[in-house]
Amino acid sequence: MGPRILVVDDDALIRRIMRDALATLPADVLEATNGEEAITTARAEQPDLIFMDTMMPRLDGFQAAGILKQDPTTAGIPLVFVSALGTSSHKVRGLDLGAEDYIAKPVDPEEIKARVRSILRRARPAAPPPEPSDAAVAKGQLQNMPLPSLIRWLESEERSARLLLTRGEEAGEVLFRDGRMTHASQGPRLGDTALYQLLTWAEGTFNINPPVGLPPQLGSEISTSNEDLVKEGMRRLEEVPGLRGPFPGPDVFLEIPAALRTALQAALSPAAAALVGVLDSTRNLDRVLTDSPFDAWVTLKALQCLLRVGALGWVPAAPAAGQAVSPRRSIPRVALQGSLQYQALQPVQQTDRFTLSARGVFVQTPTPQDVGEQVLLRIQFPGAANRVTAVGQVIWRNADPAKSGPEDLGMGLQFVDLSMEHLEAIEQRLTEGITAEIRQALEKP
Repeated sequence: MGPRILVVDDDALIRRIMRDALATLPADVLEATNGEEAITTARAEQPDLIFMDTMMPRLDGFQAAGILKQDPTTAGIPLVFVSALGTSSHKVRGLDLGAEDYIAKPVDPEEIKARVRSILRRARPAAPPPEPSDAAVAKGQLQNMPLPSLIRWLESEERSARLLLTRGEEAGEVLFRDGRMTHASQGPRLGDTALYQLLTWAEGTFNINPPVGLPPQLGSEISTSNEDLVKEGMRRLEEVPGLRGPFPGPDVFLEIPAALRTALQAALSPAAAALVGVLDSTRNLDRVLTDSPFDAWVTLKALQCLLRVGALGWVPAAPAAGQAVSPRRSIPRVALQGSLQYQALQPVQQTDRFTLSARGVFVQTPTPQDVGEQVLLRIQFPGAANRVTAVGQVIWRNADPAKSGPEDLGMGLQFVDLSMEHLEAIEQRLTEGITAEIRQALEKP
């Protein structure tokens, strides 16, 4: 006889899809149309597993699950949410109630069957696993048992173990002591950062080994509880697709110009310098995310910061006839507060807010000069003893507030006469500004 599975959903079509999928296991399928029916049926029938919708009349799935998990007669029945509510907050709420998993609609019959096999194997093992000195206690696929489920199981069993994970050529390790994660490592990442990256793996293999082997890497300590790490990891995972939006596909390599890259590496922390170092026009975005010492979420935040200040560009990976991807050249620029005087035929005018690049300057002003006019510029950086002087030519202007916001009113000037000494002073100030931006993106994510 197959397992007895309770399907709870107010949508008759969803119940039919689930029933048809589970019948091929085979399984004996029970049905309920709302939370109240689910509680009554679960108490009376004691099913082996419950699939629970969340949005239902009279008593929703979250409320029903809370009642079932507080009732000693039903608390041990594994429960999986199947819902159209797929945000991380809903998933965290479901897992906090004690659910084994949370599946987003539309349902995939094959995924449903894989979840049933995996959950029932854990809930009703055929025999206690042996405890060999070096062989794996359990192994499987992350597709069938994702990392959050592995963490919850090891925690509930209060296991001490070495969890080894692989995905292609990548590998990671998480150490557990009495069910609590104590150390993690993955590629160049250590500690909490490694765990956040491992939580992004939707596929791969896992091996649960006895807690013996090499000592943990220095710096791989985990300082956060299992629950808080999983919650934060799921929140970051939900934001990753949106953070990838501004960046090109796999056919381009990301780059920071060599001189700026060297200057930034000298000014940043070792981890941040390592991230800057991989932006050397030899890696696409996916490879940068793999080689970065930070998890994908923090790395993408830093890359967006570099893109915003014009320090990051890209080139086609394999230039060829008909190449669809155009190169993007970096033009570093930083919004500064200081003193900038500009003068044409009119009297000297002054502003304390401007955006500077190695090629020119953008001056915020409601009364910009005409395009083509040359302007004498005097820039005083805070803390600098001498002013930078240059001649700039207006190459575009905006004096119409209806076309854009007030912050875009002004003029862009290109340097036409700038000494090498003053160019070096500008480049140093740009490096300092970009370094400060990257530090804030990495240290205050």
